Amino acid sequence: MSRIPHHPRHSTAPPPGRTGGAPRPTRRGLLAGAAGLGALTALGGVSGCASPAALAADADRVRFWNLFSGGDGQNMRQLLNRFRRDHPDIPVDDTTLAWGDPYYTKLAMAGAGGRAPELAVMHLGRITGFAPGRLLDPIDTGLLEQHGIRREDFNPLLWDRAVVDGKLYGLPLDIHPSVCYYNRPACRDAGLLGDDGRLAEITGAEDFLAALGAVREVIGQSPLGWNALAPVECWWTFLSLYTQTGGTILAEDAAAITLDDDRAAEVLAFLARLVAEEYAVPGQDLVGYLVNGGGFVWFGNWLVINFNDAGLDYGARPFPTLFGTPAGQAESHCFVLPHQRGRGGRANEAAHLLMAWLVSHSLAWAEASHVPAYLPVLSDPEYLALQPQAEYRAAMDRAVFDPPAWFSGTNSRIQQEVGVHISAAAMGQVSPADGVRGMRDALGRLLATRNPFGEGSAA
Repeated sequence: MSRIPHHPRHSTAPPPGRTGGAPRPTRRGLLAGAAGLGALTALGGVSGCASPAALAADADRVRFWNLFSGGDGQNMRQLLNRFRRDHPDIPVDDTTLAWGDPYYTKLAMAGAGGRAPELAVMHLGRITGFAPGRLLDPIDTGLLEQHGIRREDFNPLLWDRAVVDGKLYGLPLDIHPSVCYYNRPACRDAGLLGDDGRLAEITGAEDFLAALGAVREVIGQSPLGWNALAPVECWWTFLSLYTQTGGTILAEDAAAITLDDDRAAEVLAFLARLVAEEYAVPGQDLVGYLVNGGGFVWFGNWLVINFNDAGLDYGARPFPTLFGTPAGQAESHCFVLPHQRGRGGRANEAAHLLMAWLVSHSLAWAEASHVPAYLPVLSDPEYLALQPQAEYRAAMDRAVFDPPAWFSGTNSRIQQEVGVHISAAAMGQVSPADGVRGMRDALGRLLATRNPFGEGSAA
């Protein structure tokens, strides 16, 4: 994930269709599907991949593909170097590929050909559509347990989201949630800090608007950095607030739309009010906004890197509860086993050891701003001393993920194609009711579209 604010490109994420007897996706089929979604620019060369002949000489070698090209990439490289020092008998060839569609297209092609790396990283929201059992191999939980990794050491919602047909296809490393950053001096002057010097809990839409008004009086500008022009960011915010109302978007089997029109319109009306009353001014550079004296920012946790580098006096809380039940949008980086013909043996065992080691040593990963998925790390005194990371650790317990569909996940079609209607309503270009109708139409088109990455074993 990039460490700077960005607007992700259109996704090549995967579509529906789930008949268990469908043939394994072919490289030609994947190329055709990727081209249809504008992803063929992804297919550049990859450095760091050893040839089959070279790998045959070292049965313990683990090829590891990841997409950590931003600030967190340095943290991952440091962890891998520690693993190499601790396990000099297990060579690890790590390769960093371009974030987003290029990565997933390359990974799908490798899995379809059965010549994939031993280990890779995938966003949790992508697993459902990535043909588990065909493009991904199941993780051996028995091998994980040999290295001390058990389901009870994870939030059950997080672990179970990676289970398809009773088999685990992703081992969660973290969650990266939407959070609420705040300017500590401004909030202190506005009377919004608790005795601990942190932002006091604010619940309810009207109370939050009152807090924004108090901060506006202090800073003399719009009090909230939130970009209503960006469909993906609008999706994150809508998913957080709409879930707080108790509403759902799709049925659990992703076969039907369950959107509650009244609840969705209520959230869209609130977002439109933020813009119309200039609580939020669209199009701002969010880092520059807070650096230059802004009040609050709604965005992903990875801006911690930027704000720390700028030396700001700030904090970060889980996404505020404005519509009832605590909930906040999140994603998760998971370790997966891309499909290999005849997977097994020492290299597969080494891949399980590597992912187990990385998860259990994820304190260093938390320094890159992510919330560790491995619960023992969340209670580690060293983690609790990390600021502001420990301040938003409760985001784990209120995390909301995209609906489990082929078109969900980071930079996916649901985020782009539904998010554009949320943005239009927030900007006042359409009414909340028309925004909801647009969302329904987009969801219907997605449900009617076939998954270009093929059908998995999911029923």
